[in-house]
Amino acid sequence: MTVAADEFAIMQDWNNHKLVQQSTTIDDLFQRPPNIGVVIGTFAALPYIHLQLEARRRFYPGVPLLVHDDGSHQRDTLRSLCRSYDCDFESNSVRQPPCIGDLTAFLGGLVWAKARGVDLMTKLSRRWIFLTDWTKSLSSLAMESQYATFCSYTTTFDFGFRTECLGLAVAQWGEEVFLNDLWSYIHRPRGVFVEGYLHEFARRLEGLNSQRAERWRAAHPMTESRTGYALWTLMGTDRCEKSPFYLWHDSRTSEDYHHQALEWGLNYSLADFQDPNQGAGDGTGSATPQPTVQAS
Repeated sequence: MTVAADEFAIMQDWNNHKLVQQSTTIDDLFQRPPNIGVVIGTFAALPYIHLQLEARRRFYPGVPLLVHDDGSHQRDTLRSLCRSYDCDFESNSVRQPPCIGDLTAFLGGLVWAKARGVDLMTKLSRRWIFLTDWTKSLSSLAMESQYATFCSYTTTFDFGFRTECLGLAVAQWGEEVFLNDLWSYIHRPRGVFVEGYLHEFARRLEGLNSQRAERWRAAHPMTESRTGYALWTLMGTDRCEKSPFYLWHDSRTSEDYHHQALEWGLNYSLADFQDPNQGAGDGTGSATPQPTVQAS
């Protein structure tokens, strides 16, 4: 067997065994434009989820979408709303502590994405509302970069990795090593900085880049605090700066969301957008029994 000059391989020549080439070449992740799916993590926030579903109907109607609720008192209403938009829904059986609830959306979302045949899962926070068809932008970036993670940073707060909008290659993020680690946090809840936790995994997966992805990395250098992902420029680089492409609560007000709802014919009051948790508090005083995911 022959090996290219720039390719590493272990050429085995063992006595009484056939010659086997053990190559370390890593294939590209996307051989064709990926099938994209969306997962929205929420606790209650019915008006915001309604905006999310309406945005999908208007801008990316062919994309499968899952709403993952962290065991809120609005789960039945959310389930009915998702059905009316032909979207999937699941809920934790009980509310989880802050940040752990966020992780359950990644766990449930990746299991859903694998079952649905999704290649590239876009995880959105409940108040990240797209105002455009973003799918072509992400698909093109995936094909060009062959990265496993698509993200951005924010100059405000100086975070090198953001989780309010995040693209994940299901083939890598959906492997047992990551899913099992997520389960460990759910079974034994403990403090976790979600951005830092996911950023570390993204950096590990960057170490598994194909040659094409490595060429992308060399052509698009990032500072050390911003490594591990292909920069999705549609997100911008300051989460506190307004964008024409989406609504986000760090750069928009409750009035902005309310105005958008009225423009789309959704009958909510301004007060409906001022408390996303809809009277349930932030969850810091809740108990932490073990969840199961209830899908519908």
